[in-house]
Amino acid sequence: MLLRTTPTGTRTTAPRRRGFVIVAVLMVVTVLSLAAYQYSALMDAEVMAAERIRKTAEAKALADSGVHFAMGYLADKTAFEGTLNSNPYSSPTFQSVLVKEGQSARSNGRFSLVALDYSDATANGAATPRFGVTDEGGKINVNALFALDSSGKVLHDALMKLPNMTDDIAWSIVDWIDPDEEPNPGGAESEYYATRNPPYQCKNAPLDTLEELLLVKGVTPALLYGTDRNRNGRLDPGEDDGLGFDPGWAAYLTVYSREQNVDNDGNPRINLNGNDLEQLQNDLTPILGEDLTAFILGYRLFGSGSSGGGAQPKGGNAGRTIQGTIAELKTQVQQAITNGTQPRQRISSVFSLVSATVSVQKQAVQIQLGGGGGGGRQGGGGGQMQQTTVTTQFRSPLADKSQQVDLLGMLLDKTTTTNGMELPAKINVNTAPKEVLVTLPGLTDADADAIIAKRPQYDGGDAPDTTFTTIAWLLQDGSIPISTLQGLERYATARTQVYRVQSIGYFDEGGPMARVEAVIDTNQGKPRIVYYRDLTDLGRSIDPRTLGQQ
Repeated sequence: MLLRTTPTGTRTTAPRRRGFVIVAVLMVVTVLSLAAYQYSALMDAEVMAAERIRKTAEAKALADSGVHFAMGYLADKTAFEGTLNSNPYSSPTFQSVLVKEGQSARSNGRFSLVALDYSDATANGAATPRFGVTDEGGKINVNALFALDSSGKVLHDALMKLPNMTDDIAWSIVDWIDPDEEPNPGGAESEYYATRNPPYQCKNAPLDTLEELLLVKGVTPALLYGTDRNRNGRLDPGEDDGLGFDPGWAAYLTVYSREQNVDNDGNPRINLNGNDLEQLQNDLTPILGEDLTAFILGYRLFGSGSSGGGAQPKGGNAGRTIQGTIAELKTQVQQAITNGTQPRQRISSVFSLVSATVSVQKQAVQIQLGGGGGGGRQGGGGGQMQQTTVTTQFRSPLADKSQQVDLLGMLLDKTTTTNGMELPAKINVNTAPKEVLVTLPGLTDADADAIIAKRPQYDGGDAPDTTFTTIAWLLQDGSIPISTLQGLERYATARTQVYRVQSIGYFDEGGPMARVEAVIDTNQGKPRIVYYRDLTDLGRSIDPRTLGQQ
């Protein structure tokens, strides 16, 4: 109890003060402190989220940088042959490329280009990853096969050799592409698709994307993409259906490969079926030499068994055949060109020239001397004049096995039998897996194994031998006969200009990753992206930081 004195001198008792104000103040301070702490924590979370978003966007930019990096190296001939050593399928150039150098390893931004080799995936249970790109030309171009055979039989037969393909699905794919509304046996046209929910029309036109096949009767995601749903080349938890690893048809099919009618230097090829033979002679001689040029022109002018002058003899006289020299053929060809003789025969395949012969027929007059009465035409000598046919045959310089591969290689590279700058896309026998090789007309499993055993191996980063720049190398050791190659010429090639890349953007220590996939058409030095997809949502199961250590 406290005593207090008033102004009048009276002493009164003052009440005791309590500490509730301090408590109230402390409570307010505590609440404000907690609010400030919560706000600070919230701001920290926002900063971390913003940083995460920034780094995610940065990782995506790093992955996109890899796509453009690949475009530059693949389309530039100097970089392709020099830095990449003409081997973009396995190259350290595409491994851990530093794009952004930060203050620490966590902020160092890189990209790597990763390709998956499915050649032994079924046997090994996983694809083999490597730093490089994938050859889109090593796949079956669905649109191209139909363009080569509008009946769809070639496309159907090729599809039937793929794993898990059925006759109905193969014909349904043909029906989806062909321009009519008449279904093949087991196939489907608009009448079938009109019953779907929702209904839609059959396209009856070439595919624009491979994913479009999911609209075709019988095609499912499991068939198209197999068990590797996140496209990392192996079975992850939740992907194994008990049947093992299956890459699906997407590993073997494409709509993006391309074949331009130009030589390896990018120059338009010489058309062997051109009608201006004098110009054709001038174009071919510096490249093929006089002998092979003369034979090609002779084949166009005279063919096999055509007449060089005069009428066929009567009376059943079969005449005689002699072997001519290339020098004689040159004279015959030059006379025919000078006289303005028009070509009589076209060349369907350069391989048909290997076993071909040029035959030039002429009429010869023979005088038979008779020994009897005066019935002869010349006085009483009894001599008779008789016409007979002399056929001069000229062998092909390509029949000489010592120079066969070299000459055929020049022919396949520098010449063509077709007009136009674009050809239906062919399959690259140097990179196609066995599943694709066996779909080529006339090739057996044994043929495919022989090709794989002899072709360049790109896993070591070495440059391929220049012998392998055309399919002429298939003649080596006689493993693939001429007759097979003659039928194969329209479907097979040994080069490519379209590649698929999978670019992964990442940081040296932790942080987000981004994964994008693109198909690049090098387009004679003017590259373009014909397909692009962000695969980041499929997961970060390919880690290029550890891939190089495996």
